[in-house]
Amino acid sequence: MQKQIFKTHQGRVALITGAAGALGSHFARRLAEAGCDLALTDIQMPDQTIESLMDTGVRIYADAVDLADAEAVAEFANGVLKQFGHCDILVNNAAYMPLIPFEELTLAEFRKFEAINVEASLVLAQTLAPSMKARNYGRIVQIGSSTTGDPRPGFASYITTKMAGVGLIRALAAELGAFGVTANVLHPGLTATESSRKHLPQALFDAVKDLQLIKRTEVPEDLVGALAFLTSEESGFITGQAINCDGGTAF
Repeated sequence: MQKQIFKTHQGRVALITGAAGALGSHFARRLAEAGCDLALTDIQMPDQTIESLMDTGVRIYADAVDLADAEAVAEFANGVLKQFGHCDILVNNAAYMPLIPFEELTLAEFRKFEAINVEASLVLAQTLAPSMKARNYGRIVQIGSSTTGDPRPGFASYITTKMAGVGLIRALAAELGAFGVTANVLHPGLTATESSRKHLPQALFDAVKDLQLIKRTEVPEDLVGALAFLTSEESGFITGQAINCDGGTAF
């Protein structure tokens, strides 16, 4: 029996970065089912995600964007405003996360982490905030990481920039709260996707699962309900928060 999804986001427009990946595609599906029109982007055109959403009937605007290119990021956001007239929801889901030993990390590589994981989120927020403020409604969600509370070797740049994302969200909460715009962080645990399974050892998944109170590996479906809530009208009095959705690993 198919689960009923209520149209809690009817008439809203949501921009999701990293839409070609497993998390992004699941977020897009959940928000589309809730009634959102969608603006989707990734380093490559998110064609498979778009095709999977054809049955929802929502309007979709999409393009391939390199989030390390601030001008391209702003251009895409302005294109969203031109296409839909406004944007209510920003989901900063995309992330750059290669494992690089601390001793081998170069400043140039670190700056790429900064550009994609932090600066793109800032540019998108700056571009979209006037539209949100004008409508006295907005939801900004930064997808964080449980590694910020459980650091492991090889993640120095990732952890640092994910923590910077938390700081950015808290600053945005202060800047935009008076205009009905909330900003929060959703921290997933280690989530099994095609990409994470490919690049991370099984031993890491097993170790993380052992630390969790819920003894199974997290999957994208575990995150969509929290994302739907944080982007809904019902979450309007929650802002500046970092919420863990990780099976009870961090508190």
